[in-house]
Amino acid sequence: MSQLKVQSDPSYTPVAASPDEEDGRKKEPSSKKRVRYMKQVGLFVLTTLGHINFGMGLSWPNTIASDIQRDNKTLLGTEMDLSDWQLDMTSSLLFVGTLPGFLFGGWLVAKLGRRRSMMVVVLPCVLGWSFVAFSFNPSTLLIGRFINGMAYALLVVAVRTYLSEISDTAIRGAAILSAECMKSLGAILIVGIGMLGTWYQIAFFCIAEILFFGLVVVPFLPESPTYLTVTGKEDEARSVLRRLRGSYFDLETEISQLKKHNVRSDGSSGWGVLLKKDIMRKCLIVFGLFGISNFCGTEVIKANAVRILQTSGLSFDRDASSIVVFVLLLGGNIFQALMVDRVGRKKCLILSLVLLVFAYTILGTYVFIESSAAEEGSDMGGSWNWIPTVCLMVCAFSSSLGIGPTPWMLAVEYFPTSIRSQVMSVCTFFGSLMSFASLQVYSPLQEALTPAGLYWSYSCFAIIGIIYTLTIVEDTTGQKVG
Repeated sequence: MSQLKVQSDPSYTPVAASPDEEDGRKKEPSSKKRVRYMKQVGLFVLTTLGHINFGMGLSWPNTIASDIQRDNKTLLGTEMDLSDWQLDMTSSLLFVGTLPGFLFGGWLVAKLGRRRSMMVVVLPCVLGWSFVAFSFNPSTLLIGRFINGMAYALLVVAVRTYLSEISDTAIRGAAILSAECMKSLGAILIVGIGMLGTWYQIAFFCIAEILFFGLVVVPFLPESPTYLTVTGKEDEARSVLRRLRGSYFDLETEISQLKKHNVRSDGSSGWGVLLKKDIMRKCLIVFGLFGISNFCGTEVIKANAVRILQTSGLSFDRDASSIVVFVLLLGGNIFQALMVDRVGRKKCLILSLVLLVFAYTILGTYVFIESSAAEEGSDMGGSWNWIPTVCLMVCAFSSSLGIGPTPWMLAVEYFPTSIRSQVMSVCTFFGSLMSFASLQVYSPLQEALTPAGLYWSYSCFAIIGIIYTLTIVEDTTGQKVG
């Protein structure tokens, strides 16, 4: 790892860029800036192709939940029945697998570099999907999901750290959110492909996709210039920065600032840096956002869209409704990517949470009234059956508009380059722990609280999130991160 360490005082905290000299550039013509931004966007798309696989992995439980009811045969010809608990585990074990992945992934990314770490992801990801494709009982299926979780953890740390370091300050939020957009696209693809093939056939498609990303795309990506600077490879960093920032960029100023923000005099490093007051405070802010995000149902919607529609009174085709939900997840990500660098992270968070409060309150009320009517032997009438699907659509759009992706964004932006991947891995470790908890208690909470009570609890957490955002969360919009 680099000999350069993070400084202990808060002086490395992101500083707002000057309007006259943004990112070290002076009076760059707007036409050239637009061309340069478009080139960066192309780089963002290539970098996040692996997140399509992540999205497919997240929503894959929807496919097997649908398939297993029609035909429980595996590729090897055996029969495999999954209980509700085991279906929950196909979702939650992915997040259990991310725990060791996040715990060590940050240090691996700091050691290997961002680009090589993205290539390493291929090995565990192919292994995990192979276990899924050739599974002949629930145990082998769940082993594959666990291995995939470890692979995705490394992918998340490497890709999001890389995106934050290659992008201009003015479009950094959109750059980081491009990973969320690709993840949502993957969720849509797997539901669509699931209409044409079985759950184990989809696993082979996922293997092909990650092989293309890791072996064809990643080798041609440039290494992060900030990582190169912090590890003492300044000549390579200058070459990459010149391509990314153009001829109007002050390379020496950028490199000297990166050095300054990633040097400390007392020599502390490793896990000890997490005990620094400013680092710990920002970690706790991100921890809180991850907790609120997961207990607002963000991951539950992605993994259990079909089951939520079934328990809420499905009025449309199950697969078609699932695709609509995931399209709205993608739409929310795209909308936030367009707005987040203009209006700010906090405003996106608040808008997202306000919409969730209304949607979950209405959904819970509808389910409560419908279940009460069913107990009394009466019928609400088919004219109201659209309500649960519309509410779930609003929830999907709202969660991806702010509370879903923003914790991942701030986990990257809050910390300096020399420890970014390591501290992000700690934050996302906690986020995955919360995701596992929220997915694992989904079925028990439905039984304990009733579906209506569960949706009302999501609404209550959204209200807590609004207060938390207004009083505690720090915005990073328009600020440099080093």
